[in-house]
Amino acid sequence: MLAPLLGSAQEGGFYDSLKSYFDAVCVMPVDSINARLDALIASATDDEVRAGIAGRAFDYFIQCPVMGAEGVSVYIADNYFLNKRLKWPSEETYPTLYAFAEFNRQSLLGMQAPELTLESLEGGMVNVRDYNGGYKVLYFYEDACSTCMKQTPLLVSLLKEYSDGAPLSFYAVYTQSDRSAWAKYAITNFGSINNPLVQVYNLWDPEGVSEFHKKYSVLSTPSLLLLDADNRIVGRKLDATALGQLLGQKESFTESLYGLLTDVGENLGLEPDAMSDICKAFSSRVGDDAAMYRDTYLGIFNFLRNQGSYDAMQSAAMVADTYILGKPEMWSPEMLAWAREAVSRLKMNAVGDTAPDVMLLNKGGRSRNMLSQGGRKYTVLFFNLVSCSDCAAWKEELRAMKKTLRRHGTRVVSVYTGPDPEEWRASLKVCTCTWRDLRADWPTSDLYTKYDVSIVPRIYLLDQDYTILARDLTPSDLEEFLEE
Repeated sequence: MLAPLLGSAQEGGFYDSLKSYFDAVCVMPVDSINARLDALIASATDDEVRAGIAGRAFDYFIQCPVMGAEGVSVYIADNYFLNKRLKWPSEETYPTLYAFAEFNRQSLLGMQAPELTLESLEGGMVNVRDYNGGYKVLYFYEDACSTCMKQTPLLVSLLKEYSDGAPLSFYAVYTQSDRSAWAKYAITNFGSINNPLVQVYNLWDPEGVSEFHKKYSVLSTPSLLLLDADNRIVGRKLDATALGQLLGQKESFTESLYGLLTDVGENLGLEPDAMSDICKAFSSRVGDDAAMYRDTYLGIFNFLRNQGSYDAMQSAAMVADTYILGKPEMWSPEMLAWAREAVSRLKMNAVGDTAPDVMLLNKGGRSRNMLSQGGRKYTVLFFNLVSCSDCAAWKEELRAMKKTLRRHGTRVVSVYTGPDPEEWRASLKVCTCTWRDLRADWPTSDLYTKYDVSIVPRIYLLDQDYTILARDLTPSDLEEFLEE
């Protein structure tokens, strides 16, 4: 793991607050994180501040424990600093920035594994990309590496017990140049794997002609990756335990918790009363184990917060109030600050409240009240981005509901929440929807303080007095509500 490259030169209120935002988005897919960071960087007032934000993001996602997060750092390096779009804040660490991107960009999570052909201990050449119908484990190691000495027995034990049913190829790649040491290590350790489902290949490249270091980010050992049958990288920077989880041998705590909560939601619903009972039931399980307490209640909070329904949002606020903010001794100051902000947004604009009006801009750049046009029974607020695939799908669903919306006297106000007015105007030229299209003036609009639009798409339903009848609806939820 690389140490932060920027040091503490830019410590301060604004830059410190970025970590809370990064903590909130780090569990999202890399593409979604990148889009949000692009918008955040674009919102800055000058290049120095943009470089500071981008640099902090680079440092954070290098060290982020979420698998695949380093892809964000590569994106930041390639799209902001290495192309000279922004100036890297530290000249001394620029070579490290370059090396990190150079040694990671070919083997990011979700990519096709790079071509790699190596010499076998038994003679001949082996292409690790040859089709075998199952998973492939790549293990780069040294014979004198102390961490390898700990991981190798765990890995061998896992492979001996592997029983998933699909064949598995294990490529043990020795990274040094001592052939006798390699042969001794390979025979002693990997020779005991006699599982018929596992095919073992002992490989090396003493001269480095295959460039395996660069292609697979082997900057240190051990380095463990998992490929699927299509040679797509589905796990990187693993240890034996994490590999076992990915292979289905051991379900992770989070997966188990989310599975339970999904079942609870299907049977009892996700409203606060039901979730309160569930949370109380966990108390006896976690006992005095502080780590288990944090994992459990943060897991429940994140699960509920990401469900999208209004009931789940209110339950998430209840969990944070009771089990995070209500137990400050269990959490770091940074986590408490993040939770307070999250709860504030979750409680914003509750059902029954009057929706706040804000000044927005039409496609001609003129200021307009979002809620200025009356005379309709219902108003739908549809907050969206042009680049968001879910937003595009919801837009099509709403467009297909044209007759239903008209029959119930419903006006749709489509509000673009992103930073690029040209992108928005271009999208309107190909849109056939007869809606009221407005955009927020990024990032100064009151919209960003009066509505939680940090995650879109988002739909609100208002009555003729602009009272919030329902929020966080899907298009199908909206249709069902109107047809009741």
